[in-house]
Amino acid sequence: MSKHGIIINRKDILEEKYKVLTHIASGGMSDVYLVEDIYDTGRLRAVKVVKKGHKLASKLVDESIILSQLNHPNIPKMIDFFSSSDYIYLVMEYAEGTVLSDYLLSKDYQISIDQVIHIGIQLCDILTYLHHRSEPIIYRDIKPGNIILGNDGNIRLIDFGISRKFQSGKMEDTVKIGTVGFAAPEQFEKKQTDERTDLFSLGSLLYYMLSGGKYVYVVQKPISQFVKRLPSSLEKCINQLVELEPDKRIQHAEEAKKLLFRANDEMAKRKPRLLISIGITALFIVILFAISLLMI
Repeated sequence: MSKHGIIINRKDILEEKYKVLTHIASGGMSDVYLVEDIYDTGRLRAVKVVKKGHKLASKLVDESIILSQLNHPNIPKMIDFFSSSDYIYLVMEYAEGTVLSDYLLSKDYQISIDQVIHIGIQLCDILTYLHHRSEPIIYRDIKPGNIILGNDGNIRLIDFGISRKFQSGKMEDTVKIGTVGFAAPEQFEKKQTDERTDLFSLGSLLYYMLSGGKYVYVVQKPISQFVKRLPSSLEKCINQLVELEPDKRIQHAEEAKKLLFRANDEMAKRKPRLLISIGITALFIVILFAISLLMI
């Protein structure tokens, strides 16, 4: 149900192209609906809708401009953009899967280190793509609610509503905005956000997933307090990403990706030792069982 008073019903036809199937979600300024392209049966799309009179309606226009320039497998493509007398509509590829926040809850935050690393590496690829454009794009809102996890383990980063293009020489952002718990300190200060802002949020997300849903802002403890035998490269990566001072952080997504790959290698090296340990334990149990039979 819309929390913004947007009146769109199931089976409504938008722009004579898109049949409304259901309401998906509500955000800070918009509602999102699942629709079917009536000229391409079975092709699902996501439509973000905002009221024309909403004070942040211009952000949807900005988002459409940014998305129209992007082409990355982990970012849903923009399909269409139009308006009616009451609303503005942004049509995008539908990202099938589970919202990461819902997935974490369903698993009671008990997900593997391997899975956390895999998600982190994919986010590094996305940030590298965004930050290395001729006009770098600062995403500014990495959080579980903006990540769709597919059944294949791959992610899609959605909702570019508060993203912005980096402007060299600008002293501060026009709007102080972000999600508390994941946003970098400079997002709420009189400073300009840059690539390192997204890297702080990446570190906060990795921390959140590994700590059982705790915010690094709140607990102020190293990640090693929550995870035993954490790969040293992953611990180093997270600790350096969540530095409060941007100059002290990892400076580029590629650097974080290298550390995550090293952490992946550390995990891979542990598995043979673990299998040997399990094998020895199983053999010991068999021997004890055989001895007990002989003593009967």
